Amino acid sequence: MDSELYTIGLYVLFGGAAVIFPLLFFVTAPYGRHSRPGWGPVIPARLGWVVMELPSPLCFAWLYFSGDYWDEPVRLALFALFMSHYVYRSLIYPFRMRGSTKTKPFLTVMMAILFNIVNGSLNGWAIGHLGTHLDAGWLVDPRFIIGAGLFILGAWINLRSDAILRNLKRPPDGSYVVPQEGLHRHVASPNYFGEIIEWLGFAIASWTLPALGFLAFTIANLAPRARSHQQWYRQTFLDYPRERKALIPKVW
Repeated sequence: MDSELYTIGLYVLFGGAAVIFPLLFFVTAPYGRHSRPGWGPVIPARLGWVVMELPSPLCFAWLYFSGDYWDEPVRLALFALFMSHYVYRSLIYPFRMRGSTKTKPFLTVMMAILFNIVNGSLNGWAIGHLGTHLDAGWLVDPRFIIGAGLFILGAWINLRSDAILRNLKRPPDGSYVVPQEGLHRHVASPNYFGEIIEWLGFAIASWTLPALGFLAFTIANLAPRARSHQQWYRQTFLDYPRERKALIPKVW
């Protein structure tokens, strides 16, 4: 990847975040509980998740291992953090989903594929090729220690919140119920809260522009969707707690 392509990719990442953040407050992506007709052909949701998430770890690994510094400890640690999330999201999470008949619009899958190619490539290149600060001394730098700790905390919140949703006892018709455990007692989308903390931690731990761009895009995508989840709960369940926030406990 030459410097010009790298720069274009950064513009796409940050520019895309700036565009979709306000847009998604008005147009909710049509999958999951927000599924609705009118968005073109659909594919099975499990297949959609695998196909759209796999490009990120594949591109990341390809460009990371093409670098000259891939075997340095701190870079391997960052590689492990990034890959741990995407191995779960692309190869484990889809097969734990409830509801074998769920679908996703093919359009949203294609958009996610494009994002994941750009994001995985930029972050793999930055960690494997750039980042002269990522030497052995970075392992004891407060930014790496704090960032890695935040990533692990966010991953735990994300996994725990997913597990609570997966294990909910639903009516025979499979309809939704309101979760009442863990951070679900405080926000509508604690799994999104955890994922944002993950990539905040990764951005601090790696201290690279692509990681910061990834964080910006994650917030731009998940914050509006968390608000949509909150509104959906309030409209669907009349007894839904009014004090329960959308994304950040006791804040928003």
